Amino acid sequence: MMKNTNKWFALAIILVAPLLSVIDVYIVNMALPAIKEQYLTSNSNTELVISSYLVGYCVFLVTGGRAGDFFGRKKMYTWGMFFFTLTSALCGWSLTIYALIAFRFFQGVSAAIMIPQTLTMIQLYFSEAKERNMAFGFFGITLGIASIMGQYLGGFFAGNAFIEESWRLIFFINVPLGIIAVIFSIIFLQESKQNNESKFDLTGVWLLVTALGSLIYSLTKIPEDGLSTENTILLAIAGVFFFIFWKNQHAKTKKEKAPLLNTTLFDIKSFNFVLLVVLFFFGAHNSYLLICAVQFQHKLGINALVSSEYFTFNGIGFLISSMIAFKLLNKMGIKLLIAGCILMIISLVMQTLTLHDKAFISYIPVYLLIYGLGQGALLPSILNYALKKIPSQHAGLAGGVYSTVQQFSSALGISVIGSVFFYTLKQGMDGYFIAMSMAVVYLVLVALLLYRLSLFSDTSLSVETIKNDK
Repeated sequence: MMKNTNKWFALAIILVAPLLSVIDVYIVNMALPAIKEQYLTSNSNTELVISSYLVGYCVFLVTGGRAGDFFGRKKMYTWGMFFFTLTSALCGWSLTIYALIAFRFFQGVSAAIMIPQTLTMIQLYFSEAKERNMAFGFFGITLGIASIMGQYLGGFFAGNAFIEESWRLIFFINVPLGIIAVIFSIIFLQESKQNNESKFDLTGVWLLVTALGSLIYSLTKIPEDGLSTENTILLAIAGVFFFIFWKNQHAKTKKEKAPLLNTTLFDIKSFNFVLLVVLFFFGAHNSYLLICAVQFQHKLGINALVSSEYFTFNGIGFLISSMIAFKLLNKMGIKLLIAGCILMIISLVMQTLTLHDKAFISYIPVYLLIYGLGQGALLPSILNYALKKIPSQHAGLAGGVYSTVQQFSSALGISVIGSVFFYTLKQGMDGYFIAMSMAVVYLVLVALLLYRLSLFSDTSLSVETIKNDK
C-alpha cells in the first residue's frame, strides 16, 4: 500500500498520462487534410498517421502493464512519459510522412508503457473503496474529456495560422505538459513494490506482440485495401500466434511460472462482460468520431475549426452528466450506465436521420450535447466495473488487458464501420446512414450487455482472490 500523503495531487500527476495519450488518438482526425496537403501524400499514408499510433499503443499495453509489476510502476510511468514527450516533439519536427508515421508508432509504444501504471497506482494510492471509486471516476472523466479535447484541438490548430504549418502544434502541445509530468513524477510519486522473485516472460511478450501486431496492422489496412492477400495472411498469422500464446500462458498460470497474462483473470465473469462492453462501446464511439469528421467537412461543408467548435457541446454534456453520475452511481448502479447508453443511441439516431441535409446543421450542438450527456453517464464508470473484482497485485495486468481491448476496439470499429462507410460512399450509396446505423447497433449491444451484467451476483465492489504470481 502507498502512503496517503498528497494522494489527490499524485492523482493529478498520474492522470496526465491518460489525458495526453487519448488526446493523441483523436487530435489527428481534424488535422488529416492539412497533413495530407503538407506532404502531398496518399490517403493510405495519412490514415497510417492514426493507425501507426494505435498499433504501437495496442500491441504493447499488456507488456507495459507487466513491466510495471516487475520493474516498478513509478519507474515505468516516468520513462514512458519521457519517451512520449520526446516522440511527440519528433512527430512535430517530422520532415517526411514516413518519419511522422514511424515516430507516431513509437509515440504509441510510449503511451502503452505509461498507461497501465496509472491504473495500478490509483489502486495503490486509494485503498478505501469510496475514494478508489471516485479516483477511477476521475480517470474515466479524463478519458472522455481527452477524446473531446483531441477533436477540438486538432481542428483549432489546423484551422488557425499560429505558425507556419500550424498543424504541427497538435504534437508540440504535449511537450511542456510532458516535461512537467516527468519532473513531478520523479519528485512526488512513490515507487511500488517490485516483483524480483521471477523472470520476466519474454516468450509471452514475443508471442503476444506478434499476434497483436499482425491483427491490428491488418485491421488498420482493411479500410483502404480490403481483404487483400497480405491482410488475409496477417490475420491468419495473428490467429495462430494467439492460439499458441493462450496455450503458453494457460500452462504457465497453472504451474505458477509468472506468465505475462495470468489467465485466471478471465474466470471473473463480470470482467469478461465489461471487456465486451468496452469492445462495442469504443468501436462505436471512435468510428462515430471519424465519420463525423468526414461528414461535417466534406458533406456539410463545415470547415475544420467550426467542426471542432461543435464538439465543445459534447464536452459540456459530458462534464455535466459525469458530475451528476458521481452522486447517482451508488444508488442506481448499472441502470445509470444503461440510461447513458440510451441517450447516446437517441443522439445517433437523430444524427443519422437528419445530418445528410445542410438544413439541419443548426441542430448539431443539440445532438452532440445529448451524446455527451449519455457518454458522461457511461464512460467514467466502465473502468470501475472492469477492475472492481481484481486484487491490487493484478491491477496493472488487468488495466493492460482493459486498455488493450479499448484500443483494439478502436481499430476494429474503424476497420469494420469505417470500411463500410468509405466503400458505400465510393459506390454512390448513403454511406453516412449505413455506417451510423451500424454504430447504433453497436450501442444497442452495449445496453444489452450492461443489462446482462446487472444480473450477475458478483457486481458488488468486493475483491475476489486470484492466485498470486510466484
